[in-house]
Amino acid sequence: MNKKIFAALMLGAALATGTPSVSAAAVEPVGETTFLYMNTREVWLTEDVSAVDLHNGSLCLMDRSGNRLLTMKNIDDAKGGVGFAVRELRVEGDQGRRYWEILADVGAHGKNCGYWLIAEEQGTWFFMLTTESLASAGYTPQEWHLLKSGVVDGRFILTSSHEYMPEGAQFEYERQHAVDWQAELVWVPEARSFAIETIFPQG
Repeated sequence: MNKKIFAALMLGAALATGTPSVSAAAVEPVGETTFLYMNTREVWLTEDVSAVDLHNGSLCLMDRSGNRLLTMKNIDDAKGGVGFAVRELRVEGDQGRRYWEILADVGAHGKNCGYWLIAEEQGTWFFMLTTESLASAGYTPQEWHLLKSGVVDGRFILTSSHEYMPEGAQFEYERQHAVDWQAELVWVPEARSFAIETIFPQG
């Protein structure tokens, strides 16, 4: 069965299912990931804009004057214990924009509670993808998942997994993880947007 392509434009809306014209352009991280939690509260994205953990379950982009540009609130409505992993992404061949990926998690086991891909162009900030975009591609955000992303064989892959206790296991350290959803983040040059191509499970 053909893979379904779920394309999301700005504000995370899905374009369509089917097979859009996609590019082989590489999507890859730039530099290190900064994890905002507890004492690490702020990271500067540009010379004038930083991402600030408000310590109430939300992350906010602020300029030097204190103006709020974008706010990302965790989907579990948790008021504390939420961490935000922030890193810049580069799209091969795309000029004039910068992109950042942000993943939120909560609790000792790192349950995912939010995903955003944001962009900046000529001083304007906007959402490219959100948790709802992933849900349009088969991700189930209200269930318990770990969510990770990274480059695998030149492809930018999102992987969701859940914890489980194997048969006969008795202790917490015996917990294992099973992949329950996986997708590729693909660049669509004609629309200057990202598509989410579901790898597993195939529907």
